[in-house]
Amino acid sequence: MATKNLARTILEAGRTSEGTWGRREDNRVQRARTRRALAALRDEDDPDDFTLPLVKKTNRHLDDKLGAPSRWLASHVGRPWDKVRGELFARFDTRTLAGRHIVFGHMLTWVDDGTSRIGFCATKFRVDRHGILRLAIPPERS
Repeated sequence: MATKNLARTILEAGRTSEGTWGRREDNRVQRARTRRALAALRDEDDPDDFTLPLVKKTNRHLDDKLGAPSRWLASHVGRPWDKVRGELFARFDTRTLAGRHIVFGHMLTWVDDGTSRIGFCATKFRVDRHGILRLAIPPERS
């Protein structure tokens, strides 16, 4: 269930589906390896030197709910970018790792305000020459 705290709602997502499937595969391989080792133990005479294979640790791959911040920015289209940016920093606590991740890693990269951001995701919003936040117009395909 979503909370009224937008910064917290974004980070309350679960794990990515790729991470889930990868862990399932890793667990399947690990269980098979353990079964083979235990089967070999039944045939041994001296179980004192027996050790089970080490378990490979896997990282948790988390997923962010990015629809809410995108809608928040979209609701501020037509307003001065300086005011929207100020509200953005007031709403999200950039002193925390999660807040910095959402603001600097996602939301600010969606806005083309004329500064150069090399290697980031595609822009969804732009700031016009008057300083007003606008939706980015996708380039026409020929």
